[in-house]
Formats: sequence, C-alpha cells, structure tokens
Amino acid sequence: MTNRPDGPPVGLLLRMAHVRARDLFSAALKPLGLKSYHYGALLVLRAKGPCSQRQLSEEMATDKSTMVRLVDDLERAGLITRTPVPADRRTHAITLTDTGRDMLRQADAVMEKTHDELLEGFSYAERQTLQDLLIRFTGYTHL
Repeated sequence: MTNRPDGPPVGLLLRMAHVRARDLFSAALKPLGLKSYHYGALLVLRAKGPCSQRQLSEEMATDKSTMVRLVDDLERAGLITRTPVPADRRTHAITLTDTGRDMLRQADAVMEKTHDELLEGFSYAERQTLQDLLIRFTGYTHL
C-alpha cells in the first residue's frame, strides 16, 4: 500500500509548475533585458548584501559555470560590481550597484504582476497555503 495520492507524481507537477512560472516570468522580464535567474541573483544580493560568487552560487543552488555567466551578464549590464576581497585575492565581493537596485525595483513590479497572473483564480488563503507548503517542502526561507 502506498501513501501517495492518485494523480501525477509530485516531482512532475513541481517541474511543470516551475516551467510555467519561469516561462511567464522570463517573457515578462524580457523588456528589461533580464532573465528569471538574473532576478534571483539580484534578490539574493539585496537580501544578503555583498557576497562572494561561491556564496551566491550556493544560495541559488547553481553550479559554478552557470554562476560565472550569470555574474558576467550582470556586471556587463552595470547591475553589479566585483571588488577584490583584501583577505583573499582569489575572491571578489559581488555588490549591487545603484543601477542594479533600480532595475530590481522595476523587476519586482514585473514579478508582482506575474505572480498575480500565475495565481489568478486562487483565493488569498489558497495562495498562502501554497506558499507555506512550498517553503516547508523546500526548506527555503532565506529571502
């Protein structure tokens, strides 16, 4: 006897939810020149303050090579700076610029609109329950 409810596996449903949210959000961010993972990095930097590329990668659960490209993109766009850490010449502190903070405010507005579109038809209580369950499921409470 299984303790799994009838219907599609939870992993598949989470994957499909991720794809739907990512695609909708990415399309909405396109006019700003951002992708959803750029937004995620900017959010982490706003919440945590300056951090190393390794710390940012860990916070976002992203591999090193993806993080290098992401940080390069953000630096090229003038949204972040990389400053050498005096105690460790191999490490750079990644910091939001004023332009990055402004861009993040614009992207926040896009996120709010996308959030409402994704959860259209859900009551406030259902939205809160979904968020609470996902936090419990992932253990992610950092932002």
